[in-house]
Amino acid sequence: MKNALHIKELEDFLKKQQFVSTQDLLNFYHQFNPELPIATLRWRIYELKQKGIIYSPKRGKYALNEKKLFHPKRTDKMDELANLLQEKFPYVKFSIYPTNWIGNLSNHVYQTNNIIVEIDVDVLDAAFYFLQENFSNTFLSPDQEMYDYYISAQEENIIVTRLHFDAPLYKIDDNYYTPKLEKLIVDLLINDPVILPISYSEMNTIIMNAIDMYSINFSTLARYAKKRNSQKRLNKLHLIGGTKL
Repeated sequence: MKNALHIKELEDFLKKQQFVSTQDLLNFYHQFNPELPIATLRWRIYELKQKGIIYSPKRGKYALNEKKLFHPKRTDKMDELANLLQEKFPYVKFSIYPTNWIGNLSNHVYQTNNIIVEIDVDVLDAAFYFLQENFSNTFLSPDQEMYDYYISAQEENIIVTRLHFDAPLYKIDDNYYTPKLEKLIVDLLINDPVILPISYSEMNTIIMNAIDMYSINFSTLARYAKKRNSQKRLNKLHLIGGTKL
């Protein structure tokens, strides 16, 4: 498969382009095999994406992956919470992540690190009370006032909130998921309930750092922003086709 992918030639080809289409890739591979069918090309695209050689910044477009993929390591606390939730709610989808996945993208050092647990709205209250029985510093969808008064910056608090339908996620195990970077960007734009107590300017810095450092699927980003009714906030970042203006 490695020889069939013509990776070196493909990298040279993609370095000269901003984005290429499926047809562009088919034309490229027809240099080496004029009879290559589209079905085989789709398998090659899948293999190239799995190897981290290309990524899809928008639907139907591909580019050389010169940035890192966003796959931060899970923590023991995340997996501990996941095990509890899987035992209590074995058929309910949930997502877990620590806020330092976001905070680490800042130009400042944040002492605060919360664990965000997102779960189907139908069991939101039940999940909150269940986790609060095990961890006293568990909070349900805090607004700014609750955050300021009750949530300690010195503790690793657990914030339970709803998981929105069709949120961009990575599947970890059965009903256990973690968020994709596109989801974190949109959620940080909204920050309601409060995920991280930051200023608007610092939020912009974190998002721009994320886009500079990691491969972003801008179609996924725009689609999730639309679902969360935050297109206008996203547009203020002046991102068009994956380029900052």
